[in-house]
Amino acid sequence: MSLSIMIVDNDQVNSFVLKNIITRNYGDADISMFPDGSDAIEHLAKLVEMKEDFPDVILLDIYMPIMNGFEFLERYTKVYSHKPTNVFAMSNSLSKEDQQQANEYSVVKGFITKPLIYNNIQFIIETYVEGKTSETDI
Repeated sequence: MSLSIMIVDNDQVNSFVLKNIITRNYGDADISMFPDGSDAIEHLAKLVEMKEDFPDVILLDIYMPIMNGFEFLERYTKVYSHKPTNVFAMSNSLSKEDQQQANEYSVVKGFITKPLIYNNIQFIIETYVEGKTSETDI
């Protein structure tokens, strides 16, 4: 199984830790990292232009400069909601309002409180990428 994951997070430490967790457990994973939503949207546009597959999973931080996670979700939903990507919002915030707002987007499969741990990644991959169809939030 070829696994493709996009990490959209301005927190370099969190991105580095996530990348290490993923590569340690899924060595063949293709991981792309972007520090804000606008860079990630540009990358997705290039994938469309080049007729390449979208990532299996997008791990999206809610609070980022330039284009935050909610702005990314607005754009993504309008243009790419038909793509078979599993988007997971993530935040350090325990705010129920953030969680509710993120889950209002049809493309969001779940909301994860950072820092993510291996069990979060394993659940996402086993449930959403390896063909299981559970819609349970994390």
